[in-house]
Amino acid sequence: MKKILNLKIGGIQQKIYNTFLVTAVLIIAVFLSVSIYEARALGSVLTEIEKLQKDSIREITSEYLTESNGRELSQELLTEYDKIVDVNYNRAVEQSSKSTRLLLILTVLVLIACSTGALLLARRIVGPLEKMTGRISSLGGTDIAFEMEDAYRTGDEVEILAEAFAALSKKTRKYIEDITKITAEKERIGAELGMATAIQASQLPHLFPAFPGYTEFDIYASMKPAKEVGGDFYDFFLVDENHIALVMADVSGKGVPAALFMMISKILIRNRVQSGDSPGEALANVNEQLIEGNEAEMFVTVWLAILEVSTGKGIAANAGHEHPVLRRANGKYELVTYRHSPAVSLIEGASFEEHEFEMHPGDSLFVHTDGVTEATDSKYELFGTQRLLDALNKNPDAKPEQVLRNVMDGIEAFVAGAEQFDDITMLCLKYEGIASGKKSNVKK
Repeated sequence: MKKILNLKIGGIQQKIYNTFLVTAVLIIAVFLSVSIYEARALGSVLTEIEKLQKDSIREITSEYLTESNGRELSQELLTEYDKIVDVNYNRAVEQSSKSTRLLLILTVLVLIACSTGALLLARRIVGPLEKMTGRISSLGGTDIAFEMEDAYRTGDEVEILAEAFAALSKKTRKYIEDITKITAEKERIGAELGMATAIQASQLPHLFPAFPGYTEFDIYASMKPAKEVGGDFYDFFLVDENHIALVMADVSGKGVPAALFMMISKILIRNRVQSGDSPGEALANVNEQLIEGNEAEMFVTVWLAILEVSTGKGIAANAGHEHPVLRRANGKYELVTYRHSPAVSLIEGASFEEHEFEMHPGDSLFVHTDGVTEATDSKYELFGTQRLLDALNKNPDAKPEQVLRNVMDGIEAFVAGAEQFDDITMLCLKYEGIASGKKSNVKK
């Protein structure tokens, strides 16, 4: 700021003002000098004329004083006087011409001096600017450094401008360096998240048909994470040759922490069920395992069921999860509601109530996470349970894969491109039972 204030007496504006001031003073001085010189010269000529006139008249008068003819004397005086006037007039004209020539010469010299001064001033101002412009134009690629040079140290606005460019160049280089580091880190994180997405997807059943040897049921499931990795998960696996376990779960939170908690929960639930626990027992044991050392205070809602393939009878436990949707043969999908148990890893020592159910040939079961019913459009309106039922009943007798596609189509049409805020996870099982005349792999 101090340097900028000092430019009031040494800046470009002051230099230009000084140049015009000097030019005006020189022109005025030239005209004054010539005028004074011419006035003095003319005064000298007039004085000499007056003296000559007096001397001539005195000389003529004394010469012809004795003569008696007055007319001849007067004529002689007039003739002599005319000669004197002509001679001095010519001298005055000559003196005036000299003054005019001198004025023109001095004017030309002043113009040359002013033009030279203006050119020197312009070169001093424009020269550094041209060099600065050329340097800035050459910046690019790896050469992006603008440094102060002696040519820019003019003591005026040019120097201030150069210093500003140098400071901006330094900040730009630092910014680019930071962006490069951030971009590299982002690419590294993106690659790791991509790998995490692939790992998570590989941990969920994704090969369909899942059990080609079984004709008693058809099953299909899908998960669409809101981020690279999600906290939702589904699972289905054979506990033995006559029992299949179905899992639909939703971990609190989003992103990598939820994905890690999801992986742990999935493994623990599967291990407990395969070790012989019923749905309620499995959730109780997993609850104690997860709640121990859970400093992040994360929890997971779970719907867990074990279905006996040969009979269609099953047992389910609902730990704070969405209600399942059931369709009876030749009917419509309807919500099955009952009292929930608390979420897993929420209350130490919690117990989980079990519910018995039975499926008949032609029945279908649909379970999902809250990402389905809470899908939001641009007006922040929820997809909701009724739209879910409408999508399910669009073609209620469809196979599980088509059922899930119908629901996803309904969601996408509803949100109309709005951002997805939660994972969308669904599972559908259609129970066919053991048809007469068909061979089953189920061992009773």
